[in-house]
Amino acid sequence: MHQSWIQRSENTLKQIKKLMEDEDQDRLELVRVMRFAFGALGQSLAGWMQWINSPEIMSSFTREELKEMAGTMTSMVEQFIAYDIDMTNKGMRKGLAKQRAADQQGIRFVI
Repeated sequence: MHQSWIQRSENTLKQIKKLMEDEDQDRLELVRVMRFAFGALGQSLAGWMQWINSPEIMSSFTREELKEMAGTMTSMVEQFIAYDIDMTNKGMRKGLAKQRAADQQGIRFVI
C-alpha cells in the first residue's frame, strides 16, 4: 500500500513538472495545471489526515520526528495561507466581490 502510494506520488510530481515545462501555455491550460495540482494536493492531504488520525501510526514516530513534521507542515501552511490572502485580495480588486454580490442576488455573470 505505502509503496504504491509513493510510486503514484512520484508519478504525480513528474506530471506536475511536465505540465509546467511548456512555456507557451494559454490561460485555460494554466487553469488545468492548477486544477491538477490541487487535486494532487487534496489526495496528499487526505493521506496525511489518515496518518494524523491514527494513533497507531503516529505513536511510531519520536517526539523529534513529530516536531520536525509539525514545523515543516505549519511552515508550508503559513506560506499557502499568506499566498491565499494575497490572491483573494487581488481577486477582490478585480471585481470578484461584485460578482459574488450579484450571485447572491440571482444575477449570473459568464466569464
